[in-house]
Amino acid sequence: MKICFVMYPWDKVEPGKDTTMRIIKECVDRGFEVSYLTKKDISIAKGKVVGNCKKMITTETNDCVEFYHTMKFESSIKDLTEFDIIFMRADPPIDPLLLNMLELIEEKVFFVNKISGLRKANNKIYAASFDDGQETIVPQTLITKDIDLIKSFVEENDFEKFIIKPLDGMGGKGVILFERKNIGNLSSICDFYINHTGNSQPIICQNYIEGAEKGDVRAIVINGEPIGAIMRVPAEGDHRSNISAGGSAIRHDMSEHELELCRKIGKQLNEDGIYFCGIDLINGKMVELNVVSPGGIVPHNNVNNNNEIQKQIVSMLLEKYKEFKA
Repeated sequence: MKICFVMYPWDKVEPGKDTTMRIIKECVDRGFEVSYLTKKDISIAKGKVVGNCKKMITTETNDCVEFYHTMKFESSIKDLTEFDIIFMRADPPIDPLLLNMLELIEEKVFFVNKISGLRKANNKIYAASFDDGQETIVPQTLITKDIDLIKSFVEENDFEKFIIKPLDGMGGKGVILFERKNIGNLSSICDFYINHTGNSQPIICQNYIEGAEKGDVRAIVINGEPIGAIMRVPAEGDHRSNISAGGSAIRHDMSEHELELCRKIGKQLNEDGIYFCGIDLINGKMVELNVVSPGGIVPHNNVNNNNEIQKQIVSMLLEKYKEFKA
């Protein structure tokens, strides 16, 4: 089995907590030939999608940090259709040019996640499409560039608290909690987020879900099935529970409602070619989808005192690969 990871630069990896590194090590432990490259390493040459691939030469160790630091590489230009699986692990926002190139070989190589699926689901607009206006799956959500529309949305729905966040944010960056009594500051904040790049960008306004101050649930979903979860608890004085923003993880056993919700969302994800996803839940509502580079393996393993979740991920993806080849 030959697998290639399209990921962030190797020197940006934090081996003590990196999800990609755990998946890579699991693939190596199974005897796969594993390579990696970054988006800048991919080109079109003579009508073929090629990459400057770094084949991994590893030493035998059970420690993932040592595994990372002792890694050696053999570089070569390869036709990417030589790989059985290409695993997409580049950080969001995803590069549309990268998608354009890789989509040319989508029918020849098994992608995790599928390129056409990433094109459809790699932004927060996709998550908002699950809004039925009744908060059955997601909190009431507005995506717009119109500040007056945001004010009307808040007032008409009588929100006491609400969230403003950028459309392309990650890791909790840029998420602001507003209270209705402070709505006088809304215009200036929204104007900054919409226009700070020089080109107006839509932003997200979302009803605040009670219980968010206690944390959120990060569910790991493979092939439409939730296989594990953690509760992420905000740091003192912060409303964001993202671990990258200072939050911490504790053990969480998913409720029947949470399992049912993840399976309902997961069914659509699977149909769209999103086989590996992180779903964030607060009080039985989905608040975020991470389809580009979902994390959470290390804290999940830590709070459950095992080293198993990456084994389940790779096993379930191999089953999906068999379906692709059939």
